[in-house]
Amino acid sequence: MHRQDQAICLRSVTYSETSQIVTLLTREAGKLAAIAKGSRRPKNAFDGPVEMFACGAIAYAPGRAEGMATLTEFSQQPLFRGLRTNLEALNAAMLAAELTEKMTEAQDPHPDLFDALRQFLGDVQGAKEKKEGFIYLVLYQLTLLNEVGIRPVFDRCTNCPNKLSGHWKIIYFSSRNNGLLCPDCETSFVEKKRLSAPAAAALANLKTLKNTNERIVKEIEALLLYHFTELLGKPPKCRIQIRS
Repeated sequence: MHRQDQAICLRSVTYSETSQIVTLLTREAGKLAAIAKGSRRPKNAFDGPVEMFACGAIAYAPGRAEGMATLTEFSQQPLFRGLRTNLEALNAAMLAAELTEKMTEAQDPHPDLFDALRQFLGDVQGAKEKKEGFIYLVLYQLTLLNEVGIRPVFDRCTNCPNKLSGHWKIIYFSSRNNGLLCPDCETSFVEKKRLSAPAAAALANLKTLKNTNERIVKEIEALLLYHFTELLGKPPKCRIQIRS
């Protein structure tokens, strides 16, 4: 039985002269690996080869158990072609796609995450300045962590009841502990990364991000990259330029 859904292409690789293997984030079925037979032929049911960040309605035949599905239709909409003309936005989008693919489980639906990724791709391609693009990326990464059930704790120490306070002279983040460490606790932990007070305050209240200077926003993004590196056991393949 064929199923229909909305999808965003996270990754696309050549399988043969005429076909591709694609990884999709679908709205109703979650992450889906599928073969797109004939997608590289001049005439096909996919509006051309399936490209990364292609978005639109799909039809597919599920695979057996957790096997690969067969993509039969993909109405690719030109929503995110602006990414191709903005290198910084493209790098941020590629990082978001890689992290989404690696952090989600196959066929585990996350409709809110699908909506967030679609919104992020549209926002980041329209970003007018570096700071704005970094803010969109930070917010999406935190949404991703929240959706997979491991959003870090930024309003208190994860090792004791102490709440984040302006009196904390030294603040660390521990990936293993998934949150902040207060000055009384940080000496007991080896794995940790120093965090400035303004960065910690912005993470505790994301509404203030837009009023935070670019240096602090980049510090937050560097912290999230550190965290994802620890979670994945290696750095993401897609890199973005953090330093000015």
